[in-house]
Amino acid sequence: MKKTFREKVMHKCAKLTSKHTFFKYPCLVYMTLLFGIMSIGRYFASNGRRYVGIAFTLLFFMSSCSFSFAVFSGQAGFVNTQEAYNAIVVDSDVALAVEKEVASSKELALEGTAETVKEYEDVEDIINADAYTLDDILEDTADYALEDSGTVQTEEELVFDSSDWRLVLVNKQHPIPEDYSFSLGVIKGSMLCDERIIADLLSMMQAAKADGINLVIRSPYRTDDRQESNFNQRIREYMRQGCSYMEAYKASSRVITIPGSSEHQIGLALDITSDTYIPLEEGFAETDAGKWLARHSCEYGFILRYPEGKEYITSIEYEPWHFRYVGKEAATIMSQENICLEEFWDEYL
Repeated sequence: MKKTFREKVMHKCAKLTSKHTFFKYPCLVYMTLLFGIMSIGRYFASNGRRYVGIAFTLLFFMSSCSFSFAVFSGQAGFVNTQEAYNAIVVDSDVALAVEKEVASSKELALEGTAETVKEYEDVEDIINADAYTLDDILEDTADYALEDSGTVQTEEELVFDSSDWRLVLVNKQHPIPEDYSFSLGVIKGSMLCDERIIADLLSMMQAAKADGINLVIRSPYRTDDRQESNFNQRIREYMRQGCSYMEAYKASSRVITIPGSSEHQIGLALDITSDTYIPLEEGFAETDAGKWLARHSCEYGFILRYPEGKEYITSIEYEPWHFRYVGKEAATIMSQENICLEEFWDEYL
C-alpha cells in the first residue's frame, strides 16, 4: 500500500536517527512543526468559505458604520464625507424615522406595564422641563447685562480660526473633543448654558420682544447622562413599535444626536419656541416666532443648526427650533449664503 506523506516523513526521520542518534531531538522538533503547519493549513482550507464570509461581514460593517465611515470614505472635507455616508445609508432610514415616530407618550403609557408608565413619566419630565421667557429670566436677575457682547468685524477683517470655541464642529462624525472645556452660566434656576453666549441670547430675546415676539428658551445645556437617557428612551420607543435594535438606533440618530456628539452637551445649543407655540415640531417654522428667528437670529450670533434641505449633510432631520451659537460674523455668512456649519467649515476653515 502506498505510504502517505506523513508516513514517509516519519520513516525518513526514524532511519536518520537510527544511524545518528544525535538527530533524535531535531527530528522531533521538525516533525512537530511540519505536522502542525499541515494541520492548520488543512483546517483553514476546509473552512475557507466561513472565514471569507466573516472577513467580508466585518469589513462591510466597519465601512458602513457611522463612527468609522470618515476613515474609510477617502473623501476630502466634511460635506463630501457626509454625502458619501448618506449614499450608503439609504433613504429608507429617513423614512423609517418618520414612519416609526411614536404616536404619543401617553398612549404608550396606557398600553404598557408599570415600567412603561415610568418611562412615560420620564418623557413628560423632558417635555415639561424648565422653559423661560425673557421676563422670567430677568425676574430674579435684574442685573443681567444686555449690552452688545462685542464689535462685529468688517468683511475685510474677517478671519476665522478652527480653534475658535464658537465654531467647534460637533456632530456624529466629530464627537466632542476630549480637551474641550467651557464654563457654565445660569440662565435661570437650573437652566444652564455656556456663560459666553448669555449676553447675546438675552439681547436676541429682548429684540424679539420689542417686535411683539415672546421667545421661550428650552433645553439648553444637557449633562452627558441626560443626553444618553434621551437617546436610549427614543430607542426603546422605536423598539416598542417593532423595530430591531439596529433599526431603532439608526432612526433615533436621525432625530436625537448620539450621546457624546451633541452641541447641547457643550452649552452652545438650545431649543427655542414661543409662549404661543410650545411643541418642538416643524410647524414652529410657520409661526411668527419661527419666522423671526430664521430672519434675525444671525444678528445675535445664532444659526438654525439643522435647516431644511441640509439633512444629507447634518444627518439630523429638520429642526426649526434648534439654534446654535457660532458668533455674529460666522452666523451672518451662513445666513447670507444659506449654508450649514459643516459647509462653513469646508469653505472658511
